Amino acid sequence: MIRERRLVNADWRFDYGEHPGAETAPPDPDWYDVGLPHSFGLPDFREHRIYTGFGCYRRTLDIDGDRLGSWIALEFLGVFQTCEVFVNGRLAGRHEGGYTPFTVDVSDLVHAGANDVFIRVDNLWNARLAPRAGDYSFNGGVYRDVSLLVADRVRIAWHGVGVTTPRVDHASAAVAAAIEVVNDGPEPVEAVVTATATGPDGAAVHLGPVHRTVPAGATETVDLEGALTDPLLWHPDHPHLYELTAAVAVDGAQRDAQSTSFGVRWFEFTADRGFFLNGEHFDLHGANVHQNRGGWGDAGTRASIRRDLAMVKELGMNIVRGSHYPHHPYFAEECDRQGLLFWSELHFWGTGGENVEGYWFASAYPVHQADEAEFEESLRRALRAMIRTQRNHPSIITWSIGNEAFFSDDAVIPKAKALTVELVALSKRLDPTRPAAVGGVQRKGFDYLGDIAGYNGDGAELYLDPGIPSVVTEYHGVMGNGPGEYEVEWEHGVGTDHPWRSGKIFWCAFHYKTVAPGAGLQGLADYFRRPKRAYYWYRELLRGIAPPEFPVPGTAAELRLRTDTPTIPTDGTADARIEAEMFDEHGARVADDRAITLTVVEGGGLFPSGRAITLSPETNSVWDGAGAIEVRSYVPGPVRVRAEAEGLDPVELVLTATGEDRPRREPRLAPPAPYLTEPPPGKGWMSLAAYRPVATSSTAPGHPGGNATEPGTATWRAAGTGPGEWIAPSLEYPYEINRIEIDFAETPTRAWVLESAADGRTFAPIHKAGPGDESSVRIEFEPRTALAVRVSFPEAPMEIKEIRVH
Repeated sequence: MIRERRLVNADWRFDYGEHPGAETAPPDPDWYDVGLPHSFGLPDFREHRIYTGFGCYRRTLDIDGDRLGSWIALEFLGVFQTCEVFVNGRLAGRHEGGYTPFTVDVSDLVHAGANDVFIRVDNLWNARLAPRAGDYSFNGGVYRDVSLLVADRVRIAWHGVGVTTPRVDHASAAVAAAIEVVNDGPEPVEAVVTATATGPDGAAVHLGPVHRTVPAGATETVDLEGALTDPLLWHPDHPHLYELTAAVAVDGAQRDAQSTSFGVRWFEFTADRGFFLNGEHFDLHGANVHQNRGGWGDAGTRASIRRDLAMVKELGMNIVRGSHYPHHPYFAEECDRQGLLFWSELHFWGTGGENVEGYWFASAYPVHQADEAEFEESLRRALRAMIRTQRNHPSIITWSIGNEAFFSDDAVIPKAKALTVELVALSKRLDPTRPAAVGGVQRKGFDYLGDIAGYNGDGAELYLDPGIPSVVTEYHGVMGNGPGEYEVEWEHGVGTDHPWRSGKIFWCAFHYKTVAPGAGLQGLADYFRRPKRAYYWYRELLRGIAPPEFPVPGTAAELRLRTDTPTIPTDGTADARIEAEMFDEHGARVADDRAITLTVVEGGGLFPSGRAITLSPETNSVWDGAGAIEVRSYVPGPVRVRAEAEGLDPVELVLTATGEDRPRREPRLAPPAPYLTEPPPGKGWMSLAAYRPVATSSTAPGHPGGNATEPGTATWRAAGTGPGEWIAPSLEYPYEINRIEIDFAETPTRAWVLESAADGRTFAPIHKAGPGDESSVRIEFEPRTALAVRVSFPEAPMEIKEIRVH
């Protein structure tokens, strides 16, 4: 039979709440019409609060009668974070974990004709489910694509084609394919398995046939081998891709076939010479990428992923880090196609600040023993899924186990390390062809637990020539809304190239939404993917392209609209990005920041807020006289969009939505989430500066600035002995603070000054002091917002044990 994959992103109904018993009740006509991908929190303007609770989805699924008796499943590419799937009132499956694909077998639950599919989703914080913490937004929803899969009872398993190239050079490449054959039938079968690898030049290599008996109810893995001559190597400058199509036949009749792309390349991380690709040294320089975005939150389309990666590629960068969770499978596909290396990461994730059990500010590893086993298994399960669904992508050069898991309670650090070691080993068993990395390892000795150490922030200067392969996995950020400054100031010595360092990855490509107030504003482009000034600085640095002429303040006389595409597929995989811009009477772009309202006046187009959306300076969606948003449609036909701004003539553009026709009716659109949950207050026992990055004027050997924020370690000591030395712990995000405690190594004998900076750079005094009577000092003051604090010495420096910020 012919394998079928049909997207079922359209025609869903949705309502907030748990709706007990609704899975067996008739559909409620008062539910709202939504399309997938969908998030609980629409529209999303980066509020740090999120809706926490339940949401339910429902739609009718038509099944052809001649498909009954086949394997029939629903494929989900991402649901955050726990879901139950019911078909015709019966439980079909349950899944926990918000970032990895999964299938639900509905073969025995469907009948010919219309079938009722009901999905209950929650995004409740779960002590036993990763992630327990993270600087991100944990909105719920069926936020990635859903498809109907139909295949023969004798078939290739879901993602059951694995391809490796175990021996590669410029002259030839060995190709090894592992094909998992499933027999769901009542009798054993004699299966014949073959595969064909086709190159971008059209040349084909045949693998097999291999004959294998597959018992009833069993799965057998069949290994095929072949060789390519003069292979076209995959490289960011020429991302050549091959396609392998595997087939399984019984009694001369083909029962199933699956295709996957792969690339031919080899690479190596070294401890002393950096990174090598296809035998040549290759300096990694890239950016971290979060998946959420202006208006639509986590529920981006494949087209939005394609645009995001194209923006990183345009800069001249060559690697992306999937911070800090498995991304949509299409993300890796686009990295393959566009030529970007990919650091794929698991969500063993921690974050600093005042730890709170019960919200995503908790210890990365559980603090209660009863939670440990399920938590650890959630990460094993996710790692298996991440590797299985992404293993064939040539762009992926490492499986990373997580990020900053050292932000765990000190009492459980040994267990967090043991789990990291176990996951590293599991990664290498599942995929021996790639090294395992650990990201964010600049504290507590996590850097030696994997094959590659990923140092964040001041780790770039704390671990010079560490003796193991290493990458700076986060550096800098260009904090703030609006256009920002053009030139980026590199910190922690990142601007110095070292032969032993494999590269550096900027934090981060785009602004992102987070539950941490004040965080998420470190992007080279804003939440709506509008490039900041620094974006063009990087492009000039890496590609030599001069920046555009930036708009200056003035009065607009004209509003214009432009779009990246004239057409929108109606299957939920794509959208059109619309940008509205202000021009003066001479036709020049002008920074006139008045609100802009976009309205769909004809057709089925939808913004994240429905038929209309207002972009404004108040929501940081308009700056430099422009704003942008994505529009999608689930019904075909023309989509006419009008833009209006006070005092200017309205303008329009027309898009065309293309796809399968379906009955038309006016949709009932969902309102914003009924309530937003505030993060609970911190316990206050943990310093906001603990284990955070630290900048210094200088450091004596063996006494780095990080010692002053890591309890129980050695001291910070300046290298110099004259006036002007300082130490400045970063809080990483803006916090309201009112107390700072400083432990000097000795009773202060000279003047010192305590300061804070709301922007991390412009410091204002909090307290000035001279010689004292105690080595431990506690300073309380009126609450103020701070991104960093600094202790400076106008005469000569003094040694510091610890700085605590509350």
